[in-house]
Order: sequence, then structure tokens, then C-alpha cells
Amino acid sequence: MKYHARTLRPLKWAVLAAAAAWALTATENTAADQPGEGVSVQPAVATWTSAVPVSWAFVELLTELGYDVQTPISLSNPVAYLAITEGDADYWPNGWFPLHDPQLPDNFHDVATLFDPLCPACGIQGYLVDTPSVEAYDISGIDDFTRDEVKAAFDATGDGKADLFGCPPGWGCHEGINAMLDTFELRDHINHVDAGYAANFAEALSRIQSGEPALYYTWGPSAWLLSLVPGEDVMWINAPGIVEDEAERAEGVEGAVSDPVEMGFVAADIQVAANNAFLEANPAAAELFRQVRLPLEWISEVDGAMDEQDLTDDQVRPLVAEWIAANRDTVDEWLEAARGAAE
Repeated sequence: MKYHARTLRPLKWAVLAAAAAWALTATENTAADQPGEGVSVQPAVATWTSAVPVSWAFVELLTELGYDVQTPISLSNPVAYLAITEGDADYWPNGWFPLHDPQLPDNFHDVATLFDPLCPACGIQGYLVDTPSVEAYDISGIDDFTRDEVKAAFDATGDGKADLFGCPPGWGCHEGINAMLDTFELRDHINHVDAGYAANFAEALSRIQSGEPALYYTWGPSAWLLSLVPGEDVMWINAPGIVEDEAERAEGVEGAVSDPVEMGFVAADIQVAANNAFLEANPAAAELFRQVRLPLEWISEVDGAMDEQDLTDDQVRPLVAEWIAANRDTVDEWLEAARGAAE
């Protein structure tokens, strides 16, 4: 059969028009799926290990939205909040509140936002004593360290006071411990050893493994709870909080000397903090920060794996990807909400 060019021309233009329409639709779909395309994001991450899986979770999810997410910069708490305030970091998913309230710059709430908890009441913290000493000295709380025989047993530095291996300056727990010692007039009985936390924990661990008494502060989720296991190696003891709050009285805490136990600290909510200018320019990211919820059990498991396998931060990222894949339906709901906010 012979076709004339005049007959083919309308068909040719119809095909080209259809192709153009398809290309336009594909571009629109890509833009809708990737609302962060072309936007560079600078996260900050906390210096403790349990912050790492939380940090990578947001990196992975923002990347799925098309953002060019830079390697998170590791910052101490006060520096991180200052960096967000000044726009040097766009977000930090490792806020512990109300513990970190004193560390916020004066103008923080004018230029930055704290989102609803991604892990409510997940931050548990308090004081522990080696189990043999709990039994030998009948220790149930921090007030027992006003007794001469207890002070003498826990005096590692020879100054006549019990040594509490605590937190370094700049950490929220450093301020909390000092406030407790001042508020309840314990300075004459307890010495707050405020060296770097890893060094402090190593000293407490060494003493306990050598059969010597030790009093120290720690928190969860963390791998520290795997090195000295509450209920086996050590026991959580009671401590008065610097404010009266029922959240300081925790029930069902494994390895505590009593149930409920007064932890001395309000259980902390883990929250995302982000710069307002970034949020206004990136509604998809803002909505993602509103949506994400991460389980305490998973954070603790990854933190434990980091300790047991000596994983680097980069080696944690595949574990995060596995969790996302295993929870794809829920994750897709978060991402869909984020994409919808960008429309």
C-alpha cells in the first residue's frame, strides 16, 4: 500500500504531541516525588552513639524526597542549637527535652522550631551502683551517700567524699547533677567527677570489674547499659529530682532497687530542632519532621550493635536502610504526607 506524505504528516504531529505530553507528565511526577531536588541540606548530629541511627534515618528519608543531604556534622548540644539558630545547620534530630532547655540560645524560639517528639519519653537517665555494694551497704538512694561508711567505700580520690562519675561540662546531665548536689546539700558528701563521659564510664567499669564500689550516671538508649547490665552488674538507685514531677518516678525499670524508682531526671522526649528559614523554604522537610516516629527498642538495638561490633557511623546507615525497608508501608505514609505539603 502506498502512503502519501500529506496523509502521514497529521499522524507524525499527533505522535510528537503525545510524546511531549508524556514527557511533561513524567517531569511533573518526578517533581512531585522529589520536592527537595536541587536543595542542599546540612544536618547536625549529637556526639553520643544512640544519636547516630536517628540521624541516619532522617538522612535516608530526606534523600528519598530528593534532597541533597550533606554528611551530618557532630556537635555538642549547646553548639548544635547555636548553629541552628544562626543557620549554619538546618536541623538536629537529637534534642532531649526538657533536659536541653537550659542550653537553648535566648532567641532560639524566634528563629527555630522544636517538633513533637519522634520518640516520647524515650530518654531514661539516672544513677547506678554496683550490685555487691547495694547489698553490702543496703543502698537504696543517693541520700545513703551521706553515711560515713558509704562515703569511705566510694572515695576513689581520697578527699573524704564519695565519687560520682558523672558528665562533662556542656552536657545537660552535668547541670542536672550539679543542681541536685546543690539543692539537696550533698556537696560535702559527694564529689562530681566531671571528666569526659567515656573516660568516666571506663573508670567506673574498671572499678566494678575489679570488685571495687562505683557510683556513676548513665542513660538509655545507650550501649553503656550493655557493658554494665542493670539488674546484674549494677542497680538503678533512687535520687530526688530538682523539680517535682511525676515523670521522674518510673515504674517497671529493670534493675532498679525499688518499683517505682525516682530516677532524679524527668524522662526526656527526643525531638527534632530545625531552623525556621529552612522550614519555610522546605515544607516537605517540615512535614517529614512532624511525621516521623522511631521506636526506642530499635534505637537501643542499633546502639548496642554499634558497641558490640565497633561499627563506624557510616556502617550504621545500612542498618537504618534495613529498618526503613522493613517498615515500608509506614515510611511511605510519612513520605506521602511530606510530598503533599510541598504541593
